[in-house]
Amino acid sequence: MRARAFKSYLLACSALLCIPLVGLIYVYLNHGGGNYYSLVTDLDRDLPFLKIFVIPYLAWYVFLLAGFMYLAHKDRQKYYKTLLQFMIGLLICYGVYAVYQTHVPRPDVHGNDPLLRMVQWVYRADQPFNCFPSTHVLTSYLMMKAYISSAQISRIYTAAVSFMALLIIASTQFMKQHVLLDIVGAVLVAEAVVYAVEKICGGWPVKSAAAGVRSGRIEGGFER
Repeated sequence: MRARAFKSYLLACSALLCIPLVGLIYVYLNHGGGNYYSLVTDLDRDLPFLKIFVIPYLAWYVFLLAGFMYLAHKDRQKYYKTLLQFMIGLLICYGVYAVYQTHVPRPDVHGNDPLLRMVQWVYRADQPFNCFPSTHVLTSYLMMKAYISSAQISRIYTAAVSFMALLIIASTQFMKQHVLLDIVGAVLVAEAVVYAVEKICGGWPVKSAAAGVRSGRIEGGFER
């Protein structure tokens, strides 16, 4: 039974491959072309550049992977719904990028210390276009909402995920990768997607991992 449950878990996690596949759209769009718009406000200009925030900014990749894998382990229904929300939200963001390209000015970053070199790598890898709405904010916010709304996950894990999500969201500002309106746009997209998915898929008959206790036996937490 454990082997079958583990195979079910691996199969569920394999669905995460959809995210990098959809991300290929961003690679295609990640360049300047034609007209672009600026959503920079005076408050954005007043916010300082803080190189230390490159750490949570890059930790976003591990954060999402670990968040999804634990969610699949503890609450399979919430996992599938959150993955669907990710896919829809990302496609909406990419659609906006295709028709409304924005630009965020970046500071000149010089220096050889490890943090500045990490910032320089981010700036080289990710062009300062297609910023509204922020996918860093969208996905971190969706992961935070998934953990908060799951009855199967303990408060300590929920608090840790929420703290990390908020830190990543803040990093988009202090890394000068996004402006405040990019956050607002991402949160609005996330809330709309969550509402739509809950309305459409609220009755999915998928058992959570917490239901893995049957007849006094614990099936390893992976049972659907």
